[in-house]
Amino acid sequence: MSGITGELWRRINEKREEYLEILTGLLSFPSVSATGEGMGEAAGRVAEALERVGLRSEVFTDHGGYPVVWGELREERHGTLLIYNHYDVQPPDPLEKWASPPFQPTIRNGRVYARGACDNKGNLAARLCALDLLLDAIGEVPLNIKFLIEGEEEIGSPHLSRFFQNHKELLSSDACLWEMGGASPSGRPLIYLGAKGILYLELHASEKRADLHSSWGAIVRNPAFELVHLLSSIRDRSGRVLIEGFYDDVQTPDSETIALLEETSGFESEVRAIAGEDGLLSNKPAKELLYDLTLMPCINICGIYSGYTGQGSKTVLPSSAFAKLDIRLVPGMRPEKVLELVKNHVERVSGGRVSVVPLDMGYPAARTSPGEPFVELVSKTAESAFNLKPIIYPSAAGSGPMYLVTDILRTPCVAAGIGDHQSNIHAPDESISIENYLRGILHVALIIVNFVPFMRGGVTPYL
Repeated sequence: MSGITGELWRRINEKREEYLEILTGLLSFPSVSATGEGMGEAAGRVAEALERVGLRSEVFTDHGGYPVVWGELREERHGTLLIYNHYDVQPPDPLEKWASPPFQPTIRNGRVYARGACDNKGNLAARLCALDLLLDAIGEVPLNIKFLIEGEEEIGSPHLSRFFQNHKELLSSDACLWEMGGASPSGRPLIYLGAKGILYLELHASEKRADLHSSWGAIVRNPAFELVHLLSSIRDRSGRVLIEGFYDDVQTPDSETIALLEETSGFESEVRAIAGEDGLLSNKPAKELLYDLTLMPCINICGIYSGYTGQGSKTVLPSSAFAKLDIRLVPGMRPEKVLELVKNHVERVSGGRVSVVPLDMGYPAARTSPGEPFVELVSKTAESAFNLKPIIYPSAAGSGPMYLVTDILRTPCVAAGIGDHQSNIHAPDESISIENYLRGILHVALIIVNFVPFMRGGVTPYL
């Protein structure tokens, strides 16, 4: 590294322990939106973290739901960057599969382990440290910064649209840096230009009776079988959804988007690292798998429960069964229409014996054009920070309420972050690489110092 990039990297390593303390401080308290554990205290502690690096913070509750933490650094510059993160995390269960307590951050073999290490407190910490780094290195932050940190991302962001309605003017910016991303197994930074939408629901099957001795299974209806039969009708073994009309509104990707996929390499090794040798649904070529992962909708079973699931045997005919499903949406699909398609399918197949219970109404997908200048800025600075050419995907496989930025604010939005294939997002032993964390700090700092000259003049003088 040379020039300002080398100088910033030197200072990051000098402040390594301080920046790890900022990270572990955010990881050391629970903020589980699914259960409500720690959420009130968490918002306050995040606001304090913003203030420690020079941001003016405010906690908003006028939208309903868990608080939104807002941070702002108004420098009266000719450019404004909106940064989106979330402070809520997934439940840590099953606790017995963690090698160390989920809210006691632990360092092992160059990685930090804790719930939220990657999703999403680690990304938030890296961005806060980037501000501290620039204040330390050059004495200023050369653009206006706005932080939007919500507390409901892990439960579908049900109240965030109301926050956008209430505060649209406050959210005005030239571009938005989204909360997710990381590095491939080969170390190349991953950049995403969109996110899928989502609809989350439950399927309930029940009989108006108590559990019975399993011998009655010879003549009495079993809700578990009713549910399993229905689930098997929703998609085939290759993953294709069988619900009538499901694909009708899926938009055909434009040539720029297809070109991005054609330029990618190394995806097969990434897939193998995550899914294992025999874990894929089909034997499609890697490019087709990538197309399905990033540009096609899917339905997934997140959990199934019925009857007795403890140790040993219990011969029982259960009176109820339920499953949790998430549906990932792509541009053109609306969650309310997809819900109606699901309801119609469930009614037809089950004859009314299974009901659909939406847990929220979800949100649509989002996409930013590959031709947006901010895409090139994030890519150039990523290459400088990680010393490897980034891989740019048209969309993440996962979901987030990015449409509020791209469709409501009409602002380009790009996702980049610090995770990797070992991060175990949403699973026990979630972690991040310390090396990726430090390089993530550098990446965000380079985006900030080059933002105004690149967005206005197409140059990156500080690399």
